[in-house]
Amino acid sequence: MRLPLAVLAALARTAASYCCFYPETTDRCVNCQSIAEDSNYCAASETKCNECGHVWCAANDDSTAAATPVLPDGPEWQLGTYTTRYWDCCKPSCAWNSKGDVDRPVLACEAETGEILTDANVASVCDGGTAASCASNQPWTYNDGVSLGFAAASVGGNHGLNGDENCGQCYELVWSNEGGAHPDIVGKSHIIQVTNIGYDVTGDHSFDLQIPGGGQGIFDTGCVRQFPGGLFGGYYSTDDFDCGVRYGGCADETGCSRLPSELRAGCEWRFGDSYGSDNPYVRFRRVRCPAELVEISGSTPRDDDEYEAVDLDAYAGGGLYSRALGRRPGFALALFLGGLMI
Repeated sequence: MRLPLAVLAALARTAASYCCFYPETTDRCVNCQSIAEDSNYCAASETKCNECGHVWCAANDDSTAAATPVLPDGPEWQLGTYTTRYWDCCKPSCAWNSKGDVDRPVLACEAETGEILTDANVASVCDGGTAASCASNQPWTYNDGVSLGFAAASVGGNHGLNGDENCGQCYELVWSNEGGAHPDIVGKSHIIQVTNIGYDVTGDHSFDLQIPGGGQGIFDTGCVRQFPGGLFGGYYSTDDFDCGVRYGGCADETGCSRLPSELRAGCEWRFGDSYGSDNPYVRFRRVRCPAELVEISGSTPRDDDEYEAVDLDAYAGGGLYSRALGRRPGFALALFLGGLMI
């Protein structure tokens, strides 16, 4: 997989000394968020940088060992949207026929047995039926730079998502520093497949991520029907599935212990190194669906081959867009990497 040109350029630029515009703090060289372009007057030298009222970050200065991730930008990327989370156990909207241009609807599971349903016409457990979200729809970490999962897509907004037609499509979400994301995940990726439609997901709100314990919203009857048997031979209450918080869900990892064992790993993922955030902003683009997601959903968009395939193993080491987080490579090394990747 090729590194984006913007990433390569920034790696090369920050390998040498540079003038940092922002933030205006004493440790800005550790987390510089705005680097002067080479053509800028202030970037010419330390004297001119100081004359401009900014801070010069020397290449051999240990304070420059860490830098802000270089977030992706370009016509294929949608910027400035945020995500939320939910898990209501209902049959996914995309599990019905005639949703999206796919080879088959996404799979749902029999609520009582957990077995995969072959009939797309079975009613949702949230509407008195027996079709529910499969427990396998919860997110998981693939490596330290990318995680995988499923989500509900927006029904409208200025970001290219339109609801039903997005069923089955896959998107690469890159956690951004525009709000909500823990600093440690900025620049890392989460690749999702759309299995549901969020009718309350509009405007700058792009995706509602499927995360157990993340809140049941208004559909709070499905989970107790799918998982009636509680801990120690008792029964689960509605509040056990989101710690009594319908929007946002459990506040910490201890709440995950209230969930059925089948859902705990996805709940714990939320509080781990791959997420640990609250409604983070993302930059996203459509990608070809990874085999790991299709194996679970059973659904592939008919136009999937028109989109770039992602090499999940290439994200190891912190993600494609957070490569600047470690000790910066020498200028020659950055150019060498660029020659290999372009």
